Amino acid sequence: MSVVRPEFGPTLPELLGPRIRALPRGGRIALAVVVALVLVALVYVLRRDTEDTRARAVVREPIAYNLVYPPALVRVRPHAGETLRLQTPPGTPAPQSFAVKPFKLPPYHGDSTGILTLMSANMITRMQSAYAGFAWRGDGRVNYNRQPGYEILFQAKIGGRTTYGRRTMLVPGGDTPPTEGVDITMLAARSPAVPRVDAVGAANGALKTAIRSLRFGTERP
Repeated sequence: MSVVRPEFGPTLPELLGPRIRALPRGGRIALAVVVALVLVALVYVLRRDTEDTRARAVVREPIAYNLVYPPALVRVRPHAGETLRLQTPPGTPAPQSFAVKPFKLPPYHGDSTGILTLMSANMITRMQSAYAGFAWRGDGRVNYNRQPGYEILFQAKIGGRTTYGRRTMLVPGGDTPPTEGVDITMLAARSPAVPRVDAVGAANGALKTAIRSLRFGTERP
């Protein structure tokens, strides 16, 4: 018995059923093969569209972490002291970069972000000498993927261009007090996508995926 109301006419199976049964055995087999191939192709397309095709970077030592990054960034040889460097290709109108250095925490008691706050003061002093036209724009505690940290917002002149920066000290979360972490420096030349300092890694730029996907360890969740 059809569940379709009579005024809507016969269903598709009701229309096609007699025609399919009227086909010779070879024709029915060929039709079944075609339907199976169409279903396989559909499954492939759906899986391709849902799979994460972004590049993945895995660093195993001295502290293990991993992340994914978009095609707008390429992995290049790290600078001295770095374990990972991502950057936009040469010639990009508004260059951006993402660099990671490991660090060890000094002895401390209590919350790890407390010692990171103290460490940031010395870090800002050193950055004033390292960057031309350095200007502090803010700092504070952060948390990425339940991993606590502290970051400094700044701007500087790099290659003659106003460049915004976000420097983040991130440590593993959990019940065990961390003894080491990663020091991440993100730089982005001023552009329509990154018009101000708080847009670095938080707007439409290429850095957002990298910082928000970073996790300690070598496995993705």
